[in-house]
Amino acid sequence: MTDIPTPIISVILPVYNRRHVIMRALNSVEQQSFRNYELLIVDDGSTDGLETVVIPEVLRCPHWRYLKHTNRKVAWSRNIGIRAALGEFITFLDSDDEYLPEHLQLRYDYMLAHPEVDIIHGGVKIDGPEETHWVVDAAEPTQKIHINDCCVGATLFAGRKVFLESGSFPIVPYSPEYHFLQKAAGRYRIEKVAFPTYIYHTAGEDRICRNRGILKNR
Repeated sequence: MTDIPTPIISVILPVYNRRHVIMRALNSVEQQSFRNYELLIVDDGSTDGLETVVIPEVLRCPHWRYLKHTNRKVAWSRNIGIRAALGEFITFLDSDDEYLPEHLQLRYDYMLAHPEVDIIHGGVKIDGPEETHWVVDAAEPTQKIHINDCCVGATLFAGRKVFLESGSFPIVPYSPEYHFLQKAAGRYRIEKVAFPTYIYHTAGEDRICRNRGILKNR
């Protein structure tokens, strides 16, 4: 049996009842040009037969893992993935979305080229009608904010140590990434990257964003 090298990057993919779209996300991870990664699929108690799609893929890909727990929402699922991750760096992928092939490579290269930076996010390419590019701003629920002005939580990329030292994602009703970054902002350097390699699909989503002000001019 060939030894599997310790991964440099751990990709954490929380999922709940996305049997009909999960293969798009999985295929985009498999097509990454950066190969020294692991994928942790964290099933948040799906009831739609998701495992019948996912488990054959995990058996085929030795650096993929499948974890399942009772339904506790995305923050809990991300935290389970963080605790199980083996990589030096951690990032995320929402089950509705996908990566372009160079996604992991560009983020890894950026971190190597900027050792003074601790956390990066951003680089979103929106797929969906223009009217769906705006989401409720949870800081001001009567207003909407453009997705590109949000911190899309799945684009976060940082050392595993950063997530563990920051206490990972708080269990809150909405936008756990906002609360994570609020804690991290006083301790770590955060940068927003420009290369749009994370494809954010808006169809069928009801997303809430809360980050107004916290990442301005960072």
